[in-house]
Amino acid sequence: MRAIIVGAGDIGMPIIHYLAERGHVLSVFEKNEERCKHIANHSDAAIFCATGDFQEIWKNAEAEKADLVMALTNDDEVNVEVSRIAKRDYGIPFVIARAHQPENIEKIKEAGADVVICPSKEMRRLFLNAVESMTAETLYENTTEDFKIVKVTIPMNGSMIGKTIEQLGSGKEYRIISIFRNSELVYPTKSFVLKGKDRVLLSGSLGLVEKIVEKLRNVEVT
Repeated sequence: MRAIIVGAGDIGMPIIHYLAERGHVLSVFEKNEERCKHIANHSDAAIFCATGDFQEIWKNAEAEKADLVMALTNDDEVNVEVSRIAKRDYGIPFVIARAHQPENIEKIKEAGADVVICPSKEMRRLFLNAVESMTAETLYENTTEDFKIVKVTIPMNGSMIGKTIEQLGSGKEYRIISIFRNSELVYPTKSFVLKGKDRVLLSGSLGLVEKIVEKLRNVEVT
């Protein structure tokens, strides 16, 4: 695979090392000279110190042959421009970009990125998962599509114990995918009766899924 990596900071550097070790053909655009020297000494990659004519650098890197571009700088405007050049000028098949600010995710996608990853959002998800790991874990969340997948464990004194799936409340905007009970995987009907320690996998719109999760996690006050 031929890849262009724009930005060799805290995210870009380990990715460069990873891809280089696996024999991919890399071109790296980076304006920091010390980082360029580090890459030259530790990775097999063509290095372009991105302080000159940006368009000329793309030409010298033979961008028309690239299979992948990764825009990994901490400047969203740069990542927007990289995504636009990669798609508009060179038709590169796959563009992955970093969004420093969550509000710029859509802007970067509109510029041409196929995948946009926002580290701050991912960190939020990981920390919330850590806080809630005793009872609930977010497996997937997409605010743009208003969609979420969660696995929630019913506590031993949960208020939903002995109640059916139907009693959770109806709604077309969520569904119970499956339930893990002991070592068995169950695809429940509406009449399925819930027990403590059942692990419920559900998906749907963000707001409704969160409400159902709270119902499943709720405990009896004694």
